[in-house]
Amino acid sequence: MQRRCSQLQHFIDLTRQAIAARVTTGEPAGQACRRIFSALETPQAAQSPARFADLPAQRHLRAALDAASAGPASAAALAKAFAAIEPRLSWQRRPGAAAGQTDFAEGHANAVVVGDGGLEQRGDVRIGVSLMAPNIQYPDHRHPPEEVYVALSPGHWRQEARPWHEPGPGGVVYNEPNVIHAMRSTRGPLLAIWCLWVGADQA
Repeated sequence: MQRRCSQLQHFIDLTRQAIAARVTTGEPAGQACRRIFSALETPQAAQSPARFADLPAQRHLRAALDAASAGPASAAALAKAFAAIEPRLSWQRRPGAAAGQTDFAEGHANAVVVGDGGLEQRGDVRIGVSLMAPNIQYPDHRHPPEEVYVALSPGHWRQEARPWHEPGPGGVVYNEPNVIHAMRSTRGPLLAIWCLWVGADQA
């Protein structure tokens, strides 16, 4: 059986706890949490992502982590666990972001923690983080896998044409499969963890 490094396991455990504390097992977000983290109970092969040159958005990471540390205990602990593994991650732009979206291209960065391009290779679960500079909006997008976010810093989320809402540090956002959604930072940077179930039986 594969063994997972303690820092990555700690990050996964705290992510699970952060989601479980905000949702019930019977609601879709709770069911997604159970599906994702039950699969993660079986570690897969570790890998070392290729490192690229730092992106402009990364200079806002420290401020985002500080904002998380000033929030609820769950967000602060999770931010600390993320900071421990962050030096091993590979930050990249959203594919196609450079085409006519200069502010967004320069103001965001994504990194995979678990899944292709992350610290553990697997095909059923994908966990990553998004970082945005202040006053940046992530464009509307959609994808078949359902998704659960944990917000580590202030920021707004929206689905379809519904109003923007702010979950707050430690808050959870659930995106059902194929729903159009977006997020945006405000006066400070936004940092959020996202968890996707990408197994063969995805909805």
